[in-house]
Amino acid sequence: MGYVCSEAPARESEPAPGIQQGFELGAESRAGPWCGQQRKQDSAASCATPALLLHSSPPMVLALEPTSVPGPRPSSERHGLLLMVASAAWFALMAGIAKRWLADTPTQAVVLSRGLLMSLTFIALARQMGVSLIGRQHRLLFTRGALGYVALSCYFWSVQHLPLGDAVLLQYTHPIFVGMLAPWLLRERTSARHWWIILVAFLGVALVVGPTGELRGVTFIALSGAICSGLAYITIRHLAATEHPLTIMVWFPLLTIPGGLIGALLAGEASVPRDLGEVAAHLGVAAAGMMGQMTLTRGLARIDAARGTAATMTGPAFGVLFGLVLFGTVPTPTSFAGMVVVTGCAVALARERRARSSALGARGR
Repeated sequence: MGYVCSEAPARESEPAPGIQQGFELGAESRAGPWCGQQRKQDSAASCATPALLLHSSPPMVLALEPTSVPGPRPSSERHGLLLMVASAAWFALMAGIAKRWLADTPTQAVVLSRGLLMSLTFIALARQMGVSLIGRQHRLLFTRGALGYVALSCYFWSVQHLPLGDAVLLQYTHPIFVGMLAPWLLRERTSARHWWIILVAFLGVALVVGPTGELRGVTFIALSGAICSGLAYITIRHLAATEHPLTIMVWFPLLTIPGGLIGALLAGEASVPRDLGEVAAHLGVAAAGMMGQMTLTRGLARIDAARGTAATMTGPAFGVLFGLVLFGTVPTPTSFAGMVVVTGCAVALARERRARSSALGARGR
């Protein structure tokens, strides 16, 4: 899988790590070839052993547990947990803005505006840091971007057509699909307990969808987006070995622009913001997404991936909260039960991966 460079936590007297200290979109993390470069920028960086952990959040992050660096201080861990919870809130707010103020806007118009704004921002950051945007594994970068485009399109569409809490929860099933697909695509060893967790997780999804199947078509699109998200994160696990995180970050929004542009043109005048309020909503979607990314990045510098997964799984709860505040939507008992089941299974999968990686590390020593 390659070696990933991981930062040691900053001391309390040092400033909090900024956006240049770590970029993760989806499952980005520093790759081995970049360890030397990063060591020049931060003496606290160190190359870790290949104990690659999959951290799930929208977007999902690949984090690595350093074995040669002391663990974070308690105060740093608490700060990191708060940052991870904040990132989940920002991503849920992004969905809430899209549903509340862009409900009648064509989905591809939302995808287009987000892609343009984030591409410009990341390209500017890459130029400032002297990072090449071309990359090495062009086919895999293209595949990651294409899968991300489909996933993002499905997510925004589901947000516009489902209760906000349900839409966010269904998107958060992507670690379940990664857990299901990784044994075949990444040849990871799994236990019987792993497959029982997957089965229980899908039962939780069934509770959210509802036993009547009335929302079958809408939830099919939402779950298709989650599957594409999972596949995109698996491709990033391969890209992390050779590509700079910013390179991966730039390719994703850039590849959402062509499809978003075609879709927006086909939708005609409906894609054009009708007033300043809709312009502000487009800006809000992009800004909330970037704030979520920044808090996610800073949080991961302070805590391990397993606890980060548990913290970001507060996302469905924030989805329910924003749905209640913005729309007065109260989840049904079965939907609420499904949220609890899916969230618990995602955390259990992360902890299982953490335990398996720790065992491999112990045998390696």
